[in-house]
Amino acid sequence: MKRLRAILRLALPVACAAAIALLVRALIAGRDTLPLSLFHRSFSLGSPRALYALSAVPFLFGALPFSLVDLSRAQQWLSATLRALLFTALALALARPSTLGARHTVCTVLLVDVSDSISARQLEQARAFVEAARKARPKQDLLRLVTFARHPRLVDLPKGDEPLPEAQSWRHPHEGDGSDLEGALELAYSLYPQGTLRRAVLISDGNETTGNLAAESFSAARRKVRVDWLSFPAAQDDEVLVRALELPADVKVGAPFEATARIYASRPTTATVTLYRDEFVNPFDGKKQVTLAAGENVVHWKSEVLAPGFTTFKAKLSGLAHDHFAANNEAVASLTVQGKPRVLYVEGEPQSSSYLANALRHENIDVEVRSSYGLPTSPRELARYDLVLLSDVPAMYAGPQQMAALDAYVRDLGGTFVMAGGQNSFGSGGYQGSKIESLLPVRFDQEKKRDQPALAVELCIDRSGSMMANGKLELAKEAARATTEVLGADDLIGVIAFDSLATPIVRLQRAANRARIATDISKLQAGGGTAFLPCLRMAYEELVPAQAKVKHVILLTDGQAVYDGISDLVDEMVEHKITVSAVGVGPEADKTLLTMIAERGGGRFYHTMDASNVPKIFTKEISEVARSALVESAVHVHVTRRSEVLSGVDIASAPPLRGYVVTRPKPLAEVILESDLGEPILARWRVGLGQTVAFTSDVKNRWAADWLRWPGYPKFWAHLVRATMRHTPGESGASALGASFEMHVEADPPRARVAVDAIGADDRFLSGLDSTLQVIDPAHPQNPLTVPLLETAPGRYQGDFALDRYGSYLLRAIHKQHGTEIAESAGTLSLPYPREYLALPPDIALLNRVSATTSGRALDLHAASALFDPRGESVPFHRDLFPYLLWLAAALLLLDVTTRRIRLFR
Repeated sequence: MKRLRAILRLALPVACAAAIALLVRALIAGRDTLPLSLFHRSFSLGSPRALYALSAVPFLFGALPFSLVDLSRAQQWLSATLRALLFTALALALARPSTLGARHTVCTVLLVDVSDSISARQLEQARAFVEAARKARPKQDLLRLVTFARHPRLVDLPKGDEPLPEAQSWRHPHEGDGSDLEGALELAYSLYPQGTLRRAVLISDGNETTGNLAAESFSAARRKVRVDWLSFPAAQDDEVLVRALELPADVKVGAPFEATARIYASRPTTATVTLYRDEFVNPFDGKKQVTLAAGENVVHWKSEVLAPGFTTFKAKLSGLAHDHFAANNEAVASLTVQGKPRVLYVEGEPQSSSYLANALRHENIDVEVRSSYGLPTSPRELARYDLVLLSDVPAMYAGPQQMAALDAYVRDLGGTFVMAGGQNSFGSGGYQGSKIESLLPVRFDQEKKRDQPALAVELCIDRSGSMMANGKLELAKEAARATTEVLGADDLIGVIAFDSLATPIVRLQRAANRARIATDISKLQAGGGTAFLPCLRMAYEELVPAQAKVKHVILLTDGQAVYDGISDLVDEMVEHKITVSAVGVGPEADKTLLTMIAERGGGRFYHTMDASNVPKIFTKEISEVARSALVESAVHVHVTRRSEVLSGVDIASAPPLRGYVVTRPKPLAEVILESDLGEPILARWRVGLGQTVAFTSDVKNRWAADWLRWPGYPKFWAHLVRATMRHTPGESGASALGASFEMHVEADPPRARVAVDAIGADDRFLSGLDSTLQVIDPAHPQNPLTVPLLETAPGRYQGDFALDRYGSYLLRAIHKQHGTEIAESAGTLSLPYPREYLALPPDIALLNRVSATTSGRALDLHAASALFDPRGESVPFHRDLFPYLLWLAAALLLLDVTTRRIRLFR
């Protein structure tokens, strides 16, 4: 019985311990922290598993029956209860209890801009605002002050009621030429104590010269820093500065160009602006007295450089009555002057080429003269020239390859093509409907003039067996169809085929029946021998009764025929005002007989070894016979639009021209000069990357004979060449291939970033290039800095370099593929003085963007008390309770010891 009673005494505490453990397990439910709510307050246990220690409490009471202490039963139960409470307090302390609270303490960091762009008056206003913030600060809130220019600095605020030091003392020497708003905000992060509401107030004009405040604002938002801002109206008194000096991207030796200075003045004033070229005053009106209006002013100079290489220009202000900063009174810019412009001059009459060639050479332009056969057939060869001029060259010498090369040279390589007039140019040269016409800014199809003669033409086409070789007969058919297209609707055309006999293919009829005529021509087939006389006689018999002012016969053959009777027939035809021209194809054509026919018939003789030229010969001959596109009388030229082409050229003093080719301008063409009849003399337009120019008179001693004696002739053509020529790198390295990648340069002191987009002719990105950048200091060009450009994305190459001085830099990038240079890039960088001195208006947009990102707001000078407004926010925090439990455990321990040492009950 005693044993059973003992077992029950032991089983009861074990069961209670198990029950407590199960209860704790159910309460925790696998959580790392345990939230509790007692007496309408929230608590949490950081280590709830420590509550398993409560399972030992039942054993404290279960051990009482076995106690040997000589105390009353009541005192033993009291001692066990105190010990259980002690154990419970320790278990709860180990469970890390805490309660959740909220604080409303605000810590505000004032970020005051003390850079040179902030005037003394603005700085004093900022100081007054800081002083007001000190007085408005509640005792529980915190206030910090950071000043910044090129670098941020923490300023210790005076204690108590001591006044702030003078605002000028916040400025540090050699620090005012920059504004690092991002760095100031980053410093503020380290000044916020734990458990405070974070506020930052930017007191600045927002014009940053270093860093990226907009990007940093996202970091501030993640750190829960509200950024407010306060700015002042621009109040830099009496400030005049040169904001930029702009030069063209590409300048050739001897080419006139324009330099532009952008000058800012805070109020109207007068000044002297001087342009220096390599430390010497610019010879073209280098010093100017100007009246400056408030705001931005633009001053222009004309200049030129007579030697290739590096040239530095400087615009400098002087004679200012009042000015705040002297450092921003000048700006510099550099450029690389390339060699003389290169012109390819193709002249149909080489004996007359010296007039224009000598005029251009006299104006510092390199000219290469070629005859009609010298037009290149590849864009690569044309890329060596800045401009190609075609003068009085018939279409028969400009084949499909030459025309395609010119098209690619203009559209893809940015070249300039100029066609000058003459009897063999434009429509009269047989270019109507060709790729050349599509390139030029004028059309060749002319509306007939009232006095234009109607034309009747007979085509005598050889159809002997030899004409089947090399497709000559098919080309003859094409020539006949092309002739029909060239003729006006009221003109007459007939086609006669001949071998040993003459056969009419198209009876003489109006050219308006083009479809039927083309069908009849296609039926022409080869036959037997060759006899000229029957065909010429049939053409004569059809033309004599025809009602036309101009009657003409074109004879085409590749062989020979008997002479008998031909000369007499041709003479008879001439008596009836019928002219005859002859075309010989191939080496077997009888040049002697054909020349005699053309000379006696008052026409022209053509000979070609290439049968593909026959259609062009026919269309040129028809234009030559009709003469509809030529005006051969004295005409004066008139300016219709002022252009840089005519800069410095007194067109009003130009003598009349003696003729020109009639054309019509295309809708988007820029007509610069026109004739008395309102027809284009000089027109241009852009085509792809380049441009084309049409000068419808000639450049030699026929129509321009009087212009050759005019003093303005060399200047006119030199200005035309320089104003329209290609302004991309010439033949140097990769650029001879026409490849020049665009370069982007961005100055972000103390470094500059460069990016190049490599895009091929097929509009695809070029990857895997070996690209290097040369940074050239014009003052020391012999020691360039070489920087690798790394590919950061497909076709995107980037690099950066240190800006160790203010001034100008020339940048040149070389791009290689498999060790071969394939392209180059060029750029310039001008940093005449720190951006701090640009006198820019406050960047309110940036400040608003930052405050919007961080849930901040704009403040005013009287909003100092608003700096410490919690705006309904609070900072939650946990208050640990275990220290109180430890003190309770200590008290319970003393009571427990007392109950075990002192007899309280009998």
